[in-house]
Amino acid sequence: MPSQLAESDWSLLLSRIEGGACTPFLGPGLNLGKLPLPGDIAMRWAEEGGYPLEDRWNFPRVAQFMALERGPRWLLDDLATTLSTAGAEALTPDDPLSILAELPFTTYVTTAHDDLLVRALRASKSRSAPRRPRIDHCRWSDGLRSSSLATAFEQDPSYVPSVDEPFVFHLNGQLPVEDSLVLTEDDHFDLLVATARHPNRVPPPVQRALRGGPLLFIGQPLTDWNFRALRRSLCGADFSGLQAGTVSVHAPLPAGNDEVVRLVERNDARVSVKVYWGSAQEFLQELRERWSRASRS
Repeated sequence: MPSQLAESDWSLLLSRIEGGACTPFLGPGLNLGKLPLPGDIAMRWAEEGGYPLEDRWNFPRVAQFMALERGPRWLLDDLATTLSTAGAEALTPDDPLSILAELPFTTYVTTAHDDLLVRALRASKSRSAPRRPRIDHCRWSDGLRSSSLATAFEQDPSYVPSVDEPFVFHLNGQLPVEDSLVLTEDDHFDLLVATARHPNRVPPPVQRALRGGPLLFIGQPLTDWNFRALRRSLCGADFSGLQAGTVSVHAPLPAGNDEVVRLVERNDARVSVKVYWGSAQEFLQELRERWSRASRS
């Protein structure tokens, strides 16, 4: 059976959040029910484009194929249409992103391309004044580095992420800046190489968060090797910089996967990462309830 977070794990996580020392690292799975997952988009592309291999769920690989077959412009246009159409529905107070926006994080790192997190932060009702997030993306290519688009910290050198003005960093690019999007296999490799060779492609507050921890991993699939490699590259090869309190949220696996569960828990325990088995919704609802009780006491 999957293990559960102990009371001491919850207490430590709450204390890290209260001290401003916890950073959510978010994946597209957080938007489940609002936006299609990358694997769902890949399956549709594979069907439409006649993708010849069996791994039709592999988004970077299918994107590489579709870019060759139909051109990069088609890829960008179809993704933009898919995400903007699916994400048009308003967020409710109990959506995972809405719950996340209520909590006092100062920096958010996301591999999603959409703007749902920013919308949730701006709509947050938990504070006397609206939160004013600042948004940026990774300058993973030379073209992005040489562009005239200044980073958030170049625009305002005095800016320090805060609860009122949190920083949202799109590691895999943000939809309005098409050149920033990390879609194909080549893009993912280029991102890995760029962030490993040039750490300054990642803003200093994000570097400190990723290497100083603790982190809250939500919405990343277990099978995404691109994420695992990126997490290892950004957080340090042995994760030695992560503080106690790092938690990784994993959706429950179907019955009969006990060996997989044990493997995941042993692998994360080796780098002092606690595992929560449950949906993002379940985890964030429990976190909100615990945070509310702790704040009142």
